[in-house]
Amino acid sequence: MVVAGVVVLAALVAGGVSLGVLQLQSRTNPQTVNLRSGVTISEDSAIVQAAARAKPAVVSVVTQLKPAVSGGSGYLATSDGFIVTNVQVIAHSSTLTVLLLGDTKPHKARLVDYDCQTGVAVLKVDQVSGLPTLAFADPTSLVQGQVVVALAGPLTGSALPGHVSALHRPVTVTDSVAPDRTVEISDTIQTDVLIDASTAGGPLLNVGGQVIAVSMAAQGSNGGFGLNPADIQDEVQQVISSGQLVVASLGGTSTVLTEQAAALAGAPEGARLVAVDKIGPAATAGLQPGDVITQLDDVTVDAAHPLALLLRSRFHPNQRVTVSYTRGSTSTQVLLTLAGAHPSC
Repeated sequence: MVVAGVVVLAALVAGGVSLGVLQLQSRTNPQTVNLRSGVTISEDSAIVQAAARAKPAVVSVVTQLKPAVSGGSGYLATSDGFIVTNVQVIAHSSTLTVLLLGDTKPHKARLVDYDCQTGVAVLKVDQVSGLPTLAFADPTSLVQGQVVVALAGPLTGSALPGHVSALHRPVTVTDSVAPDRTVEISDTIQTDVLIDASTAGGPLLNVGGQVIAVSMAAQGSNGGFGLNPADIQDEVQQVISSGQLVVASLGGTSTVLTEQAAALAGAPEGARLVAVDKIGPAATAGLQPGDVITQLDDVTVDAAHPLALLLRSRFHPNQRVTVSYTRGSTSTQVLLTLAGAHPSC
């Protein structure tokens, strides 16, 4: 029935929205939740209520890459039609159509901006207002083992309960620009909820109905993963506010030097510069290919906190930072001003 529904919907997709920019299960031991003094409800009951409240804000995202049609999910971040989803849901699409709960009319959508490194994409449906929305949870409140529910859009309408299995997990996924390559999203939230194609891009909610992650599927996994709000919240807000995404940049490219690789190379763990732009903050400050960046201000750069992610989530263009780095056997620091650039894929 789901496949048939997608095929029928494909016939309703008129025109086309260019995405050339992209071509560039129940608990056995239910707990209780104390909502306020003297009021408690079961954890299972709370998650059911949270899912029911949130469902009107969850959408189905139907994409078309001729001749194939597929569907994923997303959720409304603003009442006038800004939608948060996973970039994997919309990659390589020639058209975008959004289905809203209780609305039989398919809505054309356009891509506003995206970031392949964090995996987030923001869409916009125009000429709508007064729509229900969802908000991010406080990322610092996430704990391993907490109860969650993954919601899919109205095309399937599924609500899948589960738990947070682990935090800060790296996941390798197919590159949304070049299908023959992969990209690592380094700070995901792992869950025992099985995230499939129809659920991907939708919200993973806590018992309060807040978004603790944007769902993403991963091949070969018995569960699912989610984009961490700590990494994408500022990006989403920036896209909604300005219509484009600009992230902090050192003016160069780097690779992650893990603890094991660093030991073999006789270098510290961090980010090894592969190339340095001729004109940019790194070159101006005297950084060279081969240098290993170990710290930005007082923030450590390592496999769990890679440079690209830190530049997106902790720093901003035009910010002055102290860069600690190692060249050969010598460690030193340099002060520079970060540039701004669109995220590269």
